[in-house]
Amino acid sequence: MTLYAWLNFLHLAGLAAFLFAHGISGGASLALRGPVSGYSRSLLRLSQRSGLVSNPALLVVLITGIWMTFAAQWWSRGWPWASLAVLVAVLGVMFYVARPYYMARDAVGGPDDALAERLHHTRPMLAVWAGAVGLIALVALMVFKPF
Repeated sequence: MTLYAWLNFLHLAGLAAFLFAHGISGGASLALRGPVSGYSRSLLRLSQRSGLVSNPALLVVLITGIWMTFAAQWWSRGWPWASLAVLVAVLGVMFYVARPYYMARDAVGGPDDALAERLHHTRPMLAVWAGAVGLIALVALMVFKPF
């Protein structure tokens, strides 16, 4: 097995772990419509715990992607750097769009009215669309390597 094959395996395993764990958080955000309850607090706690997997997994994806760019001598091609730019842009958009959701997660132990106010400002469908468009763009760049 070559170094590149191992890096590719780790890259895809990291992607799978990220998508699984981040999907838990995304699914929870979609289910948090309505009054605050013990159920909604449990979903927010689960979302917090999923970050313990999704954040390191995303770091694995980033590190192995950059490493593979140099291992395969693709640093002079445009698509790896375009992929990195798309990832950074999606992370920026997601941070902005999901900030109210993260603030709600941080308020999970507080009073119901404060938590309800924070949940009221979340926009989970905007986050879904931003993430989906970004993921499709990244997959297209990885598969087609257009430039």
